[in-house]
Amino acid sequence: MDYIAYMTSAAWRNNPARLRELVAANFACRLCPNAAVTGARIEVHHRTYERLGHEIDGDLIALCSECHLGVTSMLRARRYASAALPEAKDAWVHFAQPLFDEGDIT
Repeated sequence: MDYIAYMTSAAWRNNPARLRELVAANFACRLCPNAAVTGARIEVHHRTYERLGHEIDGDLIALCSECHLGVTSMLRARRYASAALPEAKDAWVHFAQPLFDEGDIT
């Protein structure tokens, strides 16, 4: 399933599990005091993508946009920290064009 297409679709906006999570959280962030009633943007974060497009209760969590950004950043940092480092031979960047003209070197 195409993630971007799904997240911008009516299927996601009207997803029963998403709507139940928003109601259960009282349209408020589960991590901080921010709430829709006070003007905060409340989003729904996927705790797992195992059932993307067929989410069930527990797959999603209501977060304000600030907490959602923080959680997503932390999860990405964890994923990249645990990723294997490239071999030295693979670490070189190959450019289609030289970065400078050899004639410019003095």
